[in-house]
Amino acid sequence: MVSITEILKEKSIDYWDFADSKLFGIHKISSYPATMVPDMQKELIKMVTEEDKSVKNILDPFHGSGVTLVEGTGLGLDPIGFDINPLANLMTLVKLQGVNKKIVESSNRRIMRKVLEDDINFVVHDFYNIEKWFRTDIIESLSKIKHIIQQEKYKYIRQYYWVCLINVIKKYSNTRSSTFKLHIKKEEDINQLKNDVFKDFFQNISTSYKYLPDYSKHKKVLLSVGDTRELLSKTEQNSIDLICTSPPYGDNGTTVTYGQYSMLPLYWINKKDLTKFDDSLLENYSSIDSASLGGPKSIPSKVHYTSDRLINYLDSISLSKHRKVINFVNDYLDAFDKMHNVLKPGKFMIVTLGNRRVDNEILPLTEITKDFLLEKGFSIEAELSRNIPVKRMPRKVSRVNNKAVSSMNTEYVLILKK
Repeated sequence: MVSITEILKEKSIDYWDFADSKLFGIHKISSYPATMVPDMQKELIKMVTEEDKSVKNILDPFHGSGVTLVEGTGLGLDPIGFDINPLANLMTLVKLQGVNKKIVESSNRRIMRKVLEDDINFVVHDFYNIEKWFRTDIIESLSKIKHIIQQEKYKYIRQYYWVCLINVIKKYSNTRSSTFKLHIKKEEDINQLKNDVFKDFFQNISTSYKYLPDYSKHKKVLLSVGDTRELLSKTEQNSIDLICTSPPYGDNGTTVTYGQYSMLPLYWINKKDLTKFDDSLLENYSSIDSASLGGPKSIPSKVHYTSDRLINYLDSISLSKHRKVINFVNDYLDAFDKMHNVLKPGKFMIVTLGNRRVDNEILPLTEITKDFLLEKGFSIEAELSRNIPVKRMPRKVSRVNNKAVSSMNTEYVLILKK
């Protein structure tokens, strides 16, 4: 049996940067903010499964676009995933459950034919402020596609088409592509955009399915939408063989607004084709971000976890920022407490972390996480750091004294054992 320590000794210092790694194949079928590096996740999971041959399932309680679960499944593990974002859940579900390629090819021909017909009757889609976010002709084009997708017989095929539509919706919306928040483009840019909605959708549906696995109704894919802490509480204790995740490193509102990024596509997708979730997540453009760890819906409170490191950090930032940091750390460590409960004794947890800035002071989240998990009885089997050569997220994420603050450019990987 090869140990993790022996494997790490063979790697060069900059090996984990994966500087030349790019999203490819299945990971490119729909874009998403701040995605993990597939090559790195595969390597990390492989290291653990080579040391522990008994690993059968893998949990990512913050699965995002599904990179970790896809790579874990490719190594023969049963995937279990949680995320607060219904759009991320849909993307991950499609990547894991796959499609019947013969059925998709037949459906593609039918869809392309129907979309180009002039005598199709369809309802023009509507939601609050839709004309703010989409040009009238774009609304009509997307509505026609939506109508035709909904006529597809098989739910998993409809789900595939919705995922193929996500990038089209983002491209033809009136939002700027330079940020994940919803900000209107300049009017001249909106007016100059050529309507190639049909062409782009046809291109997506004709190529993306080739990267997906073969669909089988017997395939075991366990994905849920909701607050990770609640979902972990409902998970059987000591039932998980491997946890591999990259949790948020701050509240979504001031780090990466995954919810705002996802909201416009969600308003186009038929809800019956999404995994069941609380309707409140779609109340407004910020609902998902508000419901995420440390969001405004968190109950104001004092620090639950006694940490000199955290107290010293709070002393270094303005009092007005304390509540936001405390709420996030409370929610974050609560999630880790529940992850500890579901992981089997003697099994591994792989965590990729980043240390954000608040008031231009670095929040030592990695060290706080280590302290907390050591107190819970974990041992640290390995600790890695990597430079982030390219990351699908803005380099400037907030402002202090009217000056932009740079986002992190280093990540840390902890390999722990319960």
